Amino acid sequence: MPSTPAYRVLIDAIARLQRVQREVGTELARDLDCPRAALSLLWLLDKVGELGIGDVAQHLHVDISVASRQASQLVESGYAERTTPDAPGTDRRVRTVRLTERGRAFTADTKVAMDARAAEAFSAWTPAELAEASTVLERIADTMAEFGTRPAADPVPTGTPADDPRAPALAAAAT
Repeated sequence: MPSTPAYRVLIDAIARLQRVQREVGTELARDLDCPRAALSLLWLLDKVGELGIGDVAQHLHVDISVASRQASQLVESGYAERTTPDAPGTDRRVRTVRLTERGRAFTADTKVAMDARAAEAFSAWTPAELAEASTVLERIADTMAEFGTRPAADPVPTGTPADDPRAPALAAAAT
């Protein structure tokens, strides 16, 4: 039986990290009494400032209707406000969203809570280990970004492996 390729082990580990990250985010959001999706938007607006809903959707990799709904929840909670840009040459039909003072204060509190959890979770790690892990994760992120933009080399065969004319080469590559 062929062994699992190292890249597959890495991809499985990334998937596990994503699941754990979602679970931690959900738990943090519950503790802060804030929807998990709202945390991402709060942190985005805190980082970049005022954004149009289309830009929010693009940054968060969600549909515009999802971004609009998330922004509306923040507005209803008093954490954000919808605005109309007034800079010369801007389209006044475009609505933007930005944090209110209450939203900035709440976001700062969420970051303090996240930092406290991270400091505790990584307390056994040395600064060098954290730096090394960060470097590796950045490299993984860069590689995965390229992974999604590359065309597939060959289509997946529809027959049995023995029927595939590439079977000998595939078997040799798997070992």
